[in-house]
Amino acid sequence: MIKGCHYIYVSHFRIFGAIVYFHVSKDTRKRLEHTTKMGVFVGYTETPHNYRVYFPSLRVTVVRKNVKFNEEKAMRCSLE
Repeated sequence: MIKGCHYIYVSHFRIFGAIVYFHVSKDTRKRLEHTTKMGVFVGYTETPHNYRVYFPSLRVTVVRKNVKFNEEKAMRCSLE
């Protein structure tokens, strides 16, 4: 490390607008409903590892903890 230089690691940052998926537990879903829901990543919360997810069909933003990001699709769309 160079004296006087400080490194900032940003590997944990995610792409805003990326599609995210999260698991819907058995007790909150009805029979024959999907086990995952899809939303759009719109931001972070003050609590670590919590993400704000927007659902366009419901027009609501919720906070979710365990989400899977599909950032490849967001990158392809931004490069086009």
